[in-house]
Amino acid sequence: MRAAELTMGALDGKRVLVTRAREQAGSTADLLRARGAVPVVVPTIVIGPPSDPEPLRRAIANLATYEWIVFTSANGVEHFFGALGDAKPAAKIAAIGPGTAKALEARGATVSLRAKESRGEGLANELLRAFGSTRPRVLLARAEIARDVLPDALRAAGCPVDVVAVYATRRPDPAVAADLARAIEAGEIDAVLFTSGSTVDSLCDTLGVRARELLARVRVASIGPVTSDAARQRGVHVDVVAAEATVEALTDALEAAFSASL
Repeated sequence: MRAAELTMGALDGKRVLVTRAREQAGSTADLLRARGAVPVVVPTIVIGPPSDPEPLRRAIANLATYEWIVFTSANGVEHFFGALGDAKPAAKIAAIGPGTAKALEARGATVSLRAKESRGEGLANELLRAFGSTRPRVLLARAEIARDVLPDALRAAGCPVDVVAVYATRRPDPAVAADLARAIEAGEIDAVLFTSGSTVDSLCDTLGVRARELLARVRVASIGPVTSDAARQRGVHVDVVAAEATVEALTDALEAAFSASL
């Protein structure tokens, strides 16, 4: 039994801001509705192709030269496999968290390593343990802008690593900012879900100089430590952190927090 089930209906009627990209917001909104919440879908990031697609094309053309392919998000999985066409990677595959592993399995890929810790530091340590005394060539398929702790750690240990942007995140239409700020001020938003550092940065950029003030009026729920760090760097207090890096666990944590306050 989930802890939140101790108080039934803790999310009933709660208006929860979903900040995920539009392609992913639907499943999150469905999950919230199933718990009785009212999802308010305002994508704070727009996902598209990388600004320079040539490195991805080269990596796919040279796929057989990689011994490991590493994915750090479900978005990376979808855009990489979307670009593969009929090519089939023979390399071992590593995933940073359960959501990424699930996306890989949905594509029919075998996941050789699933990081227990959903952050680059943990994935780097687990990869190096898996490598043993070898130093394989690694392809890291990720967002155009991302933390470099993972490739830096692998390179420091002697691994040749190619970092390839398979997608890019961009800001949404700035016209949403005024409406969203008014909704928060009017008490029409009870909580906000952050599922990545990019959603934090994009929402804060969208809200502008009042972001910290406005987000202090709602419960802020983060999917994991990297996302929480991104929020704190923007001066945003994090109220709820998921036990694992999945939207289901994030919703559980938010439900438990509202249950505790009843």
